[in-house]
Amino acid sequence: MLIFSGIGDAISDRIISYRNSLGGFVDQAQFEEIWGLSPEVVQKMNQYFTVSSNSLSKSKIKINDATIKELGEFTYFRYPISKNIVTYRSMNGDIKFEDLAKIKGFP
Repeated sequence: MLIFSGIGDAISDRIISYRNSLGGFVDQAQFEEIWGLSPEVVQKMNQYFTVSSNSLSKSKIKINDATIKELGEFTYFRYPISKNIVTYRSMNGDIKFEDLAKIKGFP
C-alpha cells in the first residue's frame, strides 16, 4: 500500500518504529532524522502531518536536577543514558554544556 509518493510499507514501518523508539515525536524536524526519507518526502509529510504540542514527551528537562526516572521520560534518553547522566553528575557536580560529550552514550 502506497500512502503517497515516496512512502510505502517499508518506509512507513520505519517511521512508526522510529516514533516508538523516541516515545513519540516532539518536533516535525524529527522527520528529517528518519533513515531513507528524502527531503522532498519530508516536506510532503510536513504538509500532511502535524506534531501536536500536546505530545506526551517532554521537550525540556533540567539535567542537573532530574532523577533517572525523570530523565528517562525525555524523548532521547532511556535508562542507560539517564543513569550515566546522574552518575556523571554525582561524581563531577553540575553538568555544563561542554561536559555532555564526556557522558557515555550521550546522543
